[in-house]
Amino acid sequence: MADTYIDEADGRAAGALRHRGVLIVEQGGRGGVTDYTAQLAAGLARLGVPVTIATAADHLYPATPGVRVVPVFAYVRGHSTPARLARRAGLGPLANGLRFLASLPRLLALSRRHAVTHVQGWEHPSLGLIATPALRGTRAVLVYTAHNTFERHARLLDSRRILPALSRETIVHTEADRGRVSRPPTVIPHGHYAALADAAPVVDPDDARAALGLPPDRPVALLFGVLRPDKGLGDLLDAALEAGGRDWHVLIAGEDHGGLAGTAERLRSPGLAGRVTLLEGFQPIEQVGRLFAAGDLVALPYLRASQSGVLHLAYGFARPVAAYPSGGLGEAVIPGVTGWICREASPRALAEVLREAGAAGRAELRRMGEEARRWAERAFDWDAIARATEGVYRRALTGGKPAGLTATGQTTTAGAETAPGAGAAPPPRPGSPRGPDG
Repeated sequence: MADTYIDEADGRAAGALRHRGVLIVEQGGRGGVTDYTAQLAAGLARLGVPVTIATAADHLYPATPGVRVVPVFAYVRGHSTPARLARRAGLGPLANGLRFLASLPRLLALSRRHAVTHVQGWEHPSLGLIATPALRGTRAVLVYTAHNTFERHARLLDSRRILPALSRETIVHTEADRGRVSRPPTVIPHGHYAALADAAPVVDPDDARAALGLPPDRPVALLFGVLRPDKGLGDLLDAALEAGGRDWHVLIAGEDHGGLAGTAERLRSPGLAGRVTLLEGFQPIEQVGRLFAAGDLVALPYLRASQSGVLHLAYGFARPVAAYPSGGLGEAVIPGVTGWICREASPRALAEVLREAGAAGRAELRRMGEEARRWAERAFDWDAIARATEGVYRRALTGGKPAGLTATGQTTTAGAETAPGAGAAPPPRPGSPRGPDG
């Protein structure tokens, strides 16, 4: 009798999803979480789940069959003269906060029309602490993905604890994140970015280096993405100095969110003269392709992390990675095969990896990058991730655990809370930065 009830409830949940669809809330409209949301939405649509994305008015989402994009949130980004004046006066956060409050009625109306509302984090935790109770007030069935499970700033209210507690279900990307949220989550890995990389124009590495003004004969370590203090830019510069041998050239590209302030003195170091190229600001996809084509190795010296979209973008562009053993980064690296995990989070350990990677040579790094892409496409398949996510939606609607909806296609039980990649063997636990053969 109980099994029959569960089957009937699951059937009703599946019908509701296909009739009313899911609303995915992603505020920014550009950047890493946007890229993730676009791939997830496309995967859900291929399963027959209609998707609406509530996002920024100036979003960069591509047109995708089965996916409707609704501009909900307006921003003062500094692209117009009044916006630049407001930001210079320090009024940007206030203006954006007021605009967010003005967007809530439309967001709530959209939520009421959908079977599930899936929130991809919030641009600022305080916004989530306002919007989430409001969404609950409409009786929304909330699913929350915690792309980061740590707070970058000390806050009176801990959003990583509060927001999952206010949601029916929570998704995290790594086993390392499991204990960092307030209620038991489902672990669904971050998907690969091969399609995103393929959307960039193909660029010859030598041409990319020439266009960026990089030396043709030095190995290049790329640090890409939002430049925050915890992204380890200073550690990478120190490691490049310490590595010696064939001097690595450091290529830095991304919007500065405080990461450059602590590295000004290092950037002026005589030892790094002519060895650092800095491109500050948002990078369009054409430039992204050029940056990864020019790089030999993608550096991820993150002092704090959950998982990294930049790691998956590196694999998409067939580049190996050098990562600190932070958070769940090691769960997406096969040491010695797809890249390196440093023995510890320190410039000295990163310098060891740079020396080894430099000695391996460009051809070997290219071979590792190609292997990384092939492995990522198998291990982090978006269709499998979409199936696992649909399973979370159905569980949120029924209060139970629908069977047969993990990413591997295996039948699950009420205690199964992990949805790994599509049948691919998980990577070995990180050990020596020198890989399996020591």
